[in-house]
Amino acid sequence: MKSKFALCLAALMALFVPAQSRQPAYLGGQTAHDRITAMASELHWNQSLGQVEQSAREQGKMVFWVHMLGSMTGAT
Repeated sequence: MKSKFALCLAALMALFVPAQSRQPAYLGGQTAHDRITAMASELHWNQSLGQVEQSAREQGKMVFWVHMLGSMTGAT
């Protein structure tokens, strides 16, 4: 009887133990730089809002506008 109680108590306690958080591994500076460069190279950056608006009108699409101060080199 004691062993069943102890087993039930242990199982119940296991339900309330917080799960270990899975933090992503730390990336070194060069690895992070390489990943950001690869991702950013896949984006098409338009230089003229007027051209973007015209193209969006022709294709029936919306314009996603991002206003950013600084540069994509990491000094933002």
